[in-house]
Amino acid sequence: MDPFNRLIIITDREKATNLSLLAESIHIKVDQLTRSEFEQKSIRENMLIGFPFIGRQLGKRGIPDELIQCMAKGATFLYQAERNLVDPGFALNMGLRGVVYRDEQLDRVLNALKTMMSGELYYPRTVMSGMVDEMLQQRFKQGFNTDTLSSIQLLTRQEKRIIQLVAEGSRNKEIAVTLNISAHTVKAHLSSIFRKTKSRNRVELLRWIQQSNPVQASDTLVN
Repeated sequence: MDPFNRLIIITDREKATNLSLLAESIHIKVDQLTRSEFEQKSIRENMLIGFPFIGRQLGKRGIPDELIQCMAKGATFLYQAERNLVDPGFALNMGLRGVVYRDEQLDRVLNALKTMMSGELYYPRTVMSGMVDEMLQQRFKQGFNTDTLSSIQLLTRQEKRIIQLVAEGSRNKEIAVTLNISAHTVKAHLSSIFRKTKSRNRVELLRWIQQSNPVQASDTLVN
């Protein structure tokens, strides 16, 4: 996904939130809005939305209507969430860009903001890998998808390697270091990968993997 150039922080108070101040400290353009102001706000694709989730639960038992409405307006992540109340795997499957917990260290919050504003997802690598594993397991009992294999065969060797690293949860900078290429080159490869797989972002790329037969696709990716 393309980088975001503005951060929208939803809050119930007029005083600047810590998240807003942190974002401004690393030169991110921030609009802090009350819920009523947010409802009137026109959200563009280049805006990332921070949704407060203090003391609330997110899981199979239900999703708050206001969160659903927020996600319908634009790319959304949760902040001030409680670890024991929010399942990151469920949040990822919902399409949330990330989860910032209340007990996150300052440096991790800053990293989360930088990561998500760059267009990447912010989740632990174990969560990303777990999602891939789950999708592939679901495909073992399904038939072979020739359209997906054709897409795989269009990929270059470098692009296949990058897909494997994305599936493992690697971010652009980590991929660049692993492959000894620049971050700019990684972005160029990802743009090509998204086009060939008809994916718009990392989440859709992971879901694209689901469309392939895990045995045949994995064999093709490593060759």
